[in-house]
Amino acid sequence: MKKNTHFLKSSMVAAVAILLFVFNAHANEPFHVRWTMDYTQAGVSDHANFTPSAAALAGGPNTFTLPTVYSGGGGANVVGYIIRPWPVSFSASRYMEFTFTANSFKYNISSIGFRLRRSPNGPNSIKVRTSMDGFSTDLNAFVISNNGTFNTYNIPVSYNNLSSNSFSIRIYAYNSVDIYGTLWFDEISVNGDVLAIVLPVDITYFKGLAENGRVALDWETGWEKNAKEFVVERSMDMKAFTPIGTVAASGETTGRTSYAFIDNDPAAGNNYYRLKLIDKNADFTTCKPIAVFNPQSFSGMQVTPNPASSRTIIITAPNSHEALLNLYNKSGVAVPFRRENGSGGRIFLTPHEPLASGIYFVVYVKNGQKEQLKVLVP
Repeated sequence: MKKNTHFLKSSMVAAVAILLFVFNAHANEPFHVRWTMDYTQAGVSDHANFTPSAAALAGGPNTFTLPTVYSGGGGANVVGYIIRPWPVSFSASRYMEFTFTANSFKYNISSIGFRLRRSPNGPNSIKVRTSMDGFSTDLNAFVISNNGTFNTYNIPVSYNNLSSNSFSIRIYAYNSVDIYGTLWFDEISVNGDVLAIVLPVDITYFKGLAENGRVALDWETGWEKNAKEFVVERSMDMKAFTPIGTVAASGETTGRTSYAFIDNDPAAGNNYYRLKLIDKNADFTTCKPIAVFNPQSFSGMQVTPNPASSRTIIITAPNSHEALLNLYNKSGVAVPFRRENGSGGRIFLTPHEPLASGIYFVVYVKNGQKEQLKVLVP
């Protein structure tokens, strides 16, 4: 590791991922954390500061008995997560909970939104509480007067300058006619702003290059004030980041300074990198992650053809019928599919629903080794 070293050479033939950006220390950035409940309870965030947990049901199991707990309703393409039973009287232990953690920056929350639909015998009384007061009081309470239709709710809030690293909302339901009364959950969202911050450095670019089984990272600062070091972090899923090295900062500069770091042990497929910027007071912030694709393959796995069909993805990997396979969209949300092993090392992945156009990732795990391939659906 040393400064003022660049790894991009005109003779290199490699996979390159580059992200150029300048931090804005003078404007708040909006964020939205969402749980779509469309065949998944996973949450997604459009801002790197937040990591949602999967939605969780408390106070007993979901006893809905159809093959899937998702169903259409209120629109041809609308699905929601269905739950029963619900109590006749309010119970503080029966609810759906939606939680996210904040990684580095302070933030404001301005609104909470969701959609609910009840069956004719389902619960019509709803309470909403948050972790801001330990779920002790109602943020809002209302009655669902109709049934068979999704109702949209938006609750304005003013939770400002939050520094706690987690936030949760709970939606309670009760006054169900009988144990067969169901409630659909759809499009839960928490919305707000990430607060403007004063960074110890101004990053003008952060980029990466994969070649010969290594990833070379380099970045540049426009200025530094009270900066101590850069911690280089890596992730395979854009959620859990692990430190893999440290580079000392210059401390106080007013001109451009270049830095470099080599990851000698990247995983095959996409690797996500970010910088944690630490100042001399031990305060820190993190930059937006970049993705670097490492084409190294231990399995010989290929997607053929690629671009792939929206209805079937064909994987070719010799001696791979015992391997585990998962399919994710570009937001990291798992896509359910049916798997069929064919001849010649071929594996057919058939999504439950035709895939929308976009980028997807197949994750292949065998003998403790993980590989990831990018799939394009036109």
